[in-house]
Amino acid sequence: MPRRYEMTGRTRAMERTRDAILDAAVELFAPAWYDDVTLADVARAAGVSQQTVVNHFGSKVRLYLAGLAERVGPGIDSARARAVPGDVASVVGVVVEDYEETGDGTARLIATAERLPELAEAVAAGRAAHRAFVATAFAPQLARRRGVARERVLVRLATVLDVTVWKRLRRDEGLSREETAEHLTALVEGVLAD
Repeated sequence: MPRRYEMTGRTRAMERTRDAILDAAVELFAPAWYDDVTLADVARAAGVSQQTVVNHFGSKVRLYLAGLAERVGPGIDSARARAVPGDVASVVGVVVEDYEETGDGTARLIATAERLPELAEAVAAGRAAHRAFVATAFAPQLARRRGVARERVLVRLATVLDVTVWKRLRRDEGLSREETAEHLTALVEGVLAD
């Protein structure tokens, strides 16, 4: 019996260490470019050795991908779940709120994936999740359309609400959060009016 307890305690300690590493990695990667964060940085922030990070995740890219899959993605899903399907203001509001938190990091991920093919799958998964969110968020409006017409509207809505459009308005044009939401709302309404 003591052996079993010891293994359970060891397992819990390993899980706590892994969680601390993931939390530190997400905190460090969120405001920075992938290349600017090292495994040594993550180890220091998590209070473990660099070898411990390697033992848990194998490599920097695997750590980064685990952070996206286990922390960032679920956080985005949770935030977006607050959107009221069919309510344009609600949908745009949660998208802008999400991008205020994750948009810069997502834009950096997309740029980095162009030269690190290991990240391309994460970008593709993010796009698929975004498209699925848009399909759910605008299900009432999309239900009125069939076939090619439905697909065309869905593609346009997913494009209008893509992080790259938010970045263009918010960062490149220097618009405020509220102005960005106004522009996105007008674009969405234009697509839905077609």
